[in-house]
Amino acid sequence: MIPLDTGRSRQIDPATALQALGDAGLTRVFCEGGGALAASLLTANLVDQLITFSAGVALGAEGRPSLGAMGVDRLAEAPRFALAEVTAIAGDVLQVWERASA
Repeated sequence: MIPLDTGRSRQIDPATALQALGDAGLTRVFCEGGGALAASLLTANLVDQLITFSAGVALGAEGRPSLGAMGVDRLAEAPRFALAEVTAIAGDVLQVWERASA
């Protein structure tokens, strides 16, 4: 167990959490915690690779968003990733995206 302070926000700072994991020898972390966690990691510029699955299903607004709010006001401010791999798996599509070079 790695204790972390949540502070007044009652939220764990993602950079602090990943630093603590790195200090414990964990250098690769798979994060699957929902849209809010994904958005906080992306906003903090802590994501090296995105792995997504998609299918031929249209859910609309009734579905769950894959990302929470990120405070992006202009498209130019959004984090950028480059497509590295696409694989068909049964009826789904796996996409691997790597952080784009600046």
